[in-house]
Amino acid sequence: MSKTLILSVGGSLSPLICSIHHHEPENIIFFTSTETEPHVQEILRRVGLNNIRNTEKIVTESPEDINLCLKAILSKLPEILARWKTDIQDIIVDYTGGTKPMSSALVLGTIHYTKCFSYIGAKDERSRNKNGIGVVVDGQEKVIILENPWDELALEEKKKICFLFNSGRYFEAKQACDEAATKASERQRSLFIILKRFSEAYHKWDAFDYKPALHDLRRAIHQLEDVCSQLPDRHGLVGFLENARENERFLKTSEELKKEEFRLLDLLANARRRARLEHRYDDALVRLYRALEKRAQMELGKYGLEASDINLALVPSSIREEIRSKYYNERKGKIEVSLYAAYSLLKALEEEKGASEIGHRFFEYYETLLVPVIDQRNKSIIVHGDVLIDEDKFYKAWGNSLQFLQIDENLLPQFPHLKF
Repeated sequence: MSKTLILSVGGSLSPLICSIHHHEPENIIFFTSTETEPHVQEILRRVGLNNIRNTEKIVTESPEDINLCLKAILSKLPEILARWKTDIQDIIVDYTGGTKPMSSALVLGTIHYTKCFSYIGAKDERSRNKNGIGVVVDGQEKVIILENPWDELALEEKKKICFLFNSGRYFEAKQACDEAATKASERQRSLFIILKRFSEAYHKWDAFDYKPALHDLRRAIHQLEDVCSQLPDRHGLVGFLENARENERFLKTSEELKKEEFRLLDLLANARRRARLEHRYDDALVRLYRALEKRAQMELGKYGLEASDINLALVPSSIREEIRSKYYNERKGKIEVSLYAAYSLLKALEEEKGASEIGHRFFEYYETLLVPVIDQRNKSIIVHGDVLIDEDKFYKAWGNSLQFLQIDENLLPQFPHLKF
């Protein structure tokens, strides 16, 4: 990529010429006032155009108004950099020239576009006039390169990443980590890359993509362990790591024999995240309904039955005709049972063996499940109706469902809270 130098232009040309000679850019953007704009041609004449391919000017209406200076930069700079296809690694900003408002605006306006700031100072105290406190004497300039100041500003980026991650917006957190990593120094970059991998892992897990999520989570945990080994025990990342390890242990159960039990708990945890983190109560209720359905399918499996393809030979005679007539799908040529039918079938199976288990319990709890969960899910705007599910409606359905399923909420996986 070609190097791009952005310069603020004041009354003194020698420092700017020194900066151009030192950095040897292929592209130059001159930030000027109307008064200093004519200096650009003189600067270019004196440095020569052998290596310079592109030049542009950004002119402020008032060199004494920082807001107008910043407005001029932000209105034109992004378009120029996009047209030149510049990369943050190849941009240098020299804020030596111009008024103080111009220099300040140039730094503020370019902080997200560069990792390198440059300033033309004096070789020593004798290199300035007015007994060492004036301007730099021509020929006595010294180029000063500032270390990446973005690391000090990364606090705001970290806050943004924490907010996105803790709000369940894992894909957006990943993107924010990506962007931060391009700006940070090597020391900070590695941390943002690790957080990016955590965000990827939890994004995949949140989408029920368990195997890649486990792979990414293990890798991110291993890398964060090295970082946390140098941090105090009370540091936020140490607590985050411990919670992530607990999540890894839970996620490992998806590969073990009790896969369906794992999926049921994770489905409920997913519903809770939709409600708690995103306040998407309609989505949360749909997942809650699916958990009730999932539990029925798990129980039917114990009898060798599959809810999406019922084998009538295994259905008790007391309910066989009802199941066949009501739930036969002519298009698919098989019997598919609904939530209600699945629990009715379970009840009949239990009666056949003289037991009273979850099929019976469903009908004992039916009134507490019908309106809060089943009816409201069916009538919600994202299923069949126009009913909006609010916080109170969801949490009533949540409490009733956990009670019916006999599941302790503490058993559900809790994604970690990210903080520094």
